[in-house]
Amino acid sequence: MIMFTTTLILPAADSHWEVWRMGSASAWQGSVADPLQASPSGGSVIMALPARSCRTFAFTAPTDDPKLVRKLSFAQLEKRGLTTAGSEQTPFDCRVIHSVAGRCLVSVDIATPEAISLLGETRAKAALPSIRLFNIPQGRLVVMEEHGRLILVAGFGGRALHSQIISAKKQLDGAAAQEVRIAILSLQQQGIVDEIEGVDLWGDFPSNDVHLLQSQLELPVVIKARPAPDPASMRRESSTLLLPLTVRQSLRRRRHGLWRWAALAGLLIPIVWWIWSQHRDLLAKEAEAERMEAALDSSVAAHGSERLNKEHQLVLTTQARWAGLRLALEPRRYPVSHLNRLTGCLSAADVVLTRFESKVVEISVSGTARSAMDAYHYFNAVTKDGPLGVYAWTMVQPAIGADGSATFEMKGKMR
Repeated sequence: MIMFTTTLILPAADSHWEVWRMGSASAWQGSVADPLQASPSGGSVIMALPARSCRTFAFTAPTDDPKLVRKLSFAQLEKRGLTTAGSEQTPFDCRVIHSVAGRCLVSVDIATPEAISLLGETRAKAALPSIRLFNIPQGRLVVMEEHGRLILVAGFGGRALHSQIISAKKQLDGAAAQEVRIAILSLQQQGIVDEIEGVDLWGDFPSNDVHLLQSQLELPVVIKARPAPDPASMRRESSTLLLPLTVRQSLRRRRHGLWRWAALAGLLIPIVWWIWSQHRDLLAKEAEAERMEAALDSSVAAHGSERLNKEHQLVLTTQARWAGLRLALEPRRYPVSHLNRLTGCLSAADVVLTRFESKVVEISVSGTARSAMDAYHYFNAVTKDGPLGVYAWTMVQPAIGADGSATFEMKGKMR
């Protein structure tokens, strides 16, 4: 899922979005007002959702079977009134955070309709709640600012488990402290967390507010800088299950298409190897025939023997037969060669071939493109390809789909 050049779009403390380049380490690239401005032309995009766009809660399940855990997670969503659609249509994900003696601690994420619209516009390949990008201290709560709101995060074993908005503004007042106390009692009552040892404040907070919060909670409160997003957490926690249904279906089709191409390649490689070996043997036999012909020519010139003339004629007949077979064994006349040239004309992700048929003297190709312009670009690339230039190519006007994609068909006839 995660590529080498991955761009992470992360909600900032204010109303902006942070842009990170994620590899073996995190590299900050700047901030933008709109996540659409951070979508690169190449590479994959991972969208980190703020707490207002992605609800995260935890519950305990009496099983650790992954399929049953997902069904129980969806039941929890229905119980909380967080979904009105079926399991397949609902953008949610669940993770087993801890398991012991057949029981497990499950954390569930569900994207809001606002997040679904945002994910569709950014063309993200995966998404995750922003809190899952950081290691949460064991036995401590984390309060951080996110898009001007105060977010409370609880974790287990370093992984985020539960989050909630405790204040719509950056102010550690009595209302925020009351929200923290209620959250602690609720999580402990549900058996989600054990004893809370303290609270970590990630960000820049006035010292007076910190002392007030500490006195109201009667817990140690420590101010720390928010850490950089962890690449390992991103690779582990990011998921396509929070994406819109149409995007998930498109990614699934593309993944299945790649598997089909891999299977096709596995079938074609032995054929190509056999053709190459036959071609190599043919060249060796032609070289031997030429050597024998030269020897016979010199022998005939020296002796003029009738027997040698007959042998010379036999060699010429054999050579003519192998010359006829050469056209049948020529790799450039085989469909695998045509298909190799056609796939070589494809761009990175704009065109997908769905059907290929070759009758040597005529080739038929069908496919889909992101737009009609991409289909014509591909047609021009095929007509300009040298080995494919022996065919006269034609293409009917592409059929345009509701999403702007184009379905096209090309035919090539040998000149």
